[in-house]
Amino acid sequence: MLIIVCGLPGSGKTTLAEAISKKLPAAHVSSDVTRKSMFPSPKYSEEEKAAVYGRMAGEVAALLKQGRDVVADATFYRASERQRFLTLAKEAGAEAFILRTVLSEDEIRKRLARRKRGGPSDADFSVYFKVKGLFEDVTEKHLVVDSAMNERDMVRIVREFVGR
Repeated sequence: MLIIVCGLPGSGKTTLAEAISKKLPAAHVSSDVTRKSMFPSPKYSEEEKAAVYGRMAGEVAALLKQGRDVVADATFYRASERQRFLTLAKEAGAEAFILRTVLSEDEIRKRLARRKRGGPSDADFSVYFKVKGLFEDVTEKHLVVDSAMNERDMVRIVREFVGR
């Protein structure tokens, strides 16, 4: 099974992805961690983004082919990237689900202001605003998760959605 966790910066993607990964259990493939391993001082260029999603796709495909469950955690703001990962699941004979995290803009601003420098994500409110303007609608069947909920409730509704 592949669970794609998408959403705007600061909307709770990684918190949700980590919680799901622990409960299922599943491998957690994070764009933030992948980016920092590839680019210690990332510029967030289109070339870097393509390389990060490419590396993630390779890792996800390998894990799915091993029969592992995987949670892929990234903004996935482009529909083409979401489709790419859905295709990986199909090719591996795995079910795929999309989760989109949402949160009020005020709370996102607060969360991003609290982020520690040097952590996996460098996104600040200006990055949030940029991605917000680029985010392509999720037209596939998906679950919207309000990350203002407590972790236990988020995991419960996700497990119901994926049937586990």
